[in-house]
Amino acid sequence: MADASLLIDLLLVLSVAFLLGTFMQRIGQPVVLGYLIAGLVLGPGLPGPVVDPVGVDLLANIGVTLLMFSLGVQFSFRDLMDLRRVVSIGGGIQVTLTMTVGLLATYLLGFTFGEAFLLGAVVSITSSTVALKLLQLRGELNQPHARATLGVSLAQDLAVIPLIALLPAFAGGSEEQAAISLMQSLGLAALVMGTLWFLGLRLVPWILFRVAQLGSRELFLVTIVLIAFGVALFSDMAGLSLAFGAFIAGVVVSESEFSHQVLGEIIPLRDIFAIVFFASIGLLFDPVGLIDDWTLILGLLVLIIFVKTLAAGVAIRLLGYPAVTAATAAILLAQIGEFSFVLAGQAIDLDIIDDRIYNAILAGAIGSLLLNPVMLRFTDPLARILACIPTTAAASDTEEELDVEEIDSQLLRNHTIIAGYGRAGRELSRALQRRGLRFVVIDLDAVAVRALRANGIPAIYGDIANENVLEAAGVEQARVLAVTVPDLISAQLAIRLAKRANEQLDVIARVQSYEQIQRLDEAGATEVVQPAFEVGLEFVRHTLHRSGVSMREIQAMVSSRRLDYYDVDRVDDDLP
Repeated sequence: MADASLLIDLLLVLSVAFLLGTFMQRIGQPVVLGYLIAGLVLGPGLPGPVVDPVGVDLLANIGVTLLMFSLGVQFSFRDLMDLRRVVSIGGGIQVTLTMTVGLLATYLLGFTFGEAFLLGAVVSITSSTVALKLLQLRGELNQPHARATLGVSLAQDLAVIPLIALLPAFAGGSEEQAAISLMQSLGLAALVMGTLWFLGLRLVPWILFRVAQLGSRELFLVTIVLIAFGVALFSDMAGLSLAFGAFIAGVVVSESEFSHQVLGEIIPLRDIFAIVFFASIGLLFDPVGLIDDWTLILGLLVLIIFVKTLAAGVAIRLLGYPAVTAATAAILLAQIGEFSFVLAGQAIDLDIIDDRIYNAILAGAIGSLLLNPVMLRFTDPLARILACIPTTAAASDTEEELDVEEIDSQLLRNHTIIAGYGRAGRELSRALQRRGLRFVVIDLDAVAVRALRANGIPAIYGDIANENVLEAAGVEQARVLAVTVPDLISAQLAIRLAKRANEQLDVIARVQSYEQIQRLDEAGATEVVQPAFEVGLEFVRHTLHRSGVSMREIQAMVSSRRLDYYDVDRVDDDLP
C-alpha cells in the first residue's frame, strides 16, 4: 500500500475538508475556514490520523498554480494597466509602512535586527490566494475592492523578490554583497517577465488555436495545464515564484479568444486542488508552540490585524478610492500566507531565525487566515475612520467640480434616489422621467454625472455608502432608495445609513445571488431584485405564451414563483 499513501492522504484531506466545509456553510461562515481547520485536524499536533505533509505540499503547489492561473485568465492586460497606480503607489506605501512599524516594534522588544527585519517583512506580505478565494466565494471578483486588493497583493508578491535577496546580508554577508544580490534579482525578474510576455503573446494564441482545430476537449485541457505549469515552473526556476509565473501565464491566455473556454475547463481542477492548499496551511501548525510563545503570536496578530489593515486602508484611500472600497480591500489584505512562509523558510535556512520564531510565524499566519473572514464584519467602522483621510488631488478636484450644492433643494422631497447609474439605473431614470417623478442620481463616474447635469438631471458624484453623500441627496426626505450597484458591501452600508436617517424609506436593492437576499433583508431592504432570476422569469413568460398558455395563468405562475423565491422566511431544502 506504500504506493497508495498519497492517494489515501488526498482522500483524507478531501473528506475532512468536505465535512468541515459543509458545517461552515451551514452556519453561514466561509468554507475556507473549514478547509484550514481540516489541516489542523489532520496535522501532527492533534491525535488521530496524520497525513504526510510532503505529499500534501506537492498537491498544494498544484492548487496555488491553478488558482493564480485562473485569476490571471480573468484579468486582461488592460486591467493590469488600470491597476498600475495601485501596484506601484498603494502597494509600495502599504509594504513600507507595515515593514517599518513591524521592524521597529520587534527590534525594540529585544529581537536582533535580522529577526526584526524578517518579522516586519513577513507581516507585510498577504496571501493573495486566500483573499481572492474569499472574493470568489462572495461573488465579488469584479468589484472595485477586488481590483484594489489584487493591485496591492501583486505589489507584495513583487516585493518578495528583493526581500529574499536582502536576507543573506543578515546572515553574515556584507552590505555590498546584499546590494549586488538585490540588483541581480531585480534584473532577473524584469528579464523573466519580459521574456514570458513576449513569447506568450506570440506563441500561446497560436498553440491554443492549433489545438482547438483538432476538436478534442481532452487535448485542449492538457494544453492549458502544460501552459500553466510550464510557465509557473520556468518562473520558479528563474528565482521568482510558481504563483507569480502562473498568474502571468493566465494574463497571457486572457488576451486570446479562447480565454472563456480555458477558464471553464480549468475551474473544476482548480477548486479541488485549492482545497488541498488551504488544508496544507493547517498541517504546519504546532499547538504546543501556541502555548509556549503566545505573547509573540499575539504580537504578530496585532501587527497583522491593526497595523497592516490601517496601512493598507490609508494607502488605498490616498489613491482616491471610496472609504468603503479601501476598508474592504484593507481587511482582505489583513492576513499572511504562502509567500510569508517562503521568506521564513529562507531565513531559517540562513540561521537568521530559529524554530521558535518560525513556528510563531506559522501560528500567526493561521490565526490571521482564520480571523480574516470574520473581520469583514467590521468594514463599516473602518470605512468611517478612512473617510476622514483626504484622497488624491485629482479625486478632490473632481468632487469640487461636481459640488452637490448645485442641486435644487426643492427637488429633494418625496423623491427617488438612484444609487448607481449603470444599465439598471439608466432604465429606472428614464421611466421616472417619463412619469414626471422626481429623482436624483448618485454615481462615482464623474463623466456620467457631468453629462446628466448637462441634460438637467440632478446628479451627485460620490460613494453611495458615504453618509454625507446620502445626506446631500436628501435621504431624510426621500421616498424610495433604489440601490442598483452590484457591490454587496457598498449596498449593505448604504442601506443601513439610509434607514438610520429615514426609517420610513422604501429600499429596493439589487442582489447578485440567492444567498445575498437575506443579507440585504437584514440590512433593511424592502425589496430585492436578482437580475438572473428575473431574466429566467421572462424566459418563462415568453416560452409559455408561445406554447398557448393564457397570459392570466402565466402571470399567476410568475407572481407565485417570485414571491416564493424572495421569501427570506421560507424554510426549504430545495434549491431556489
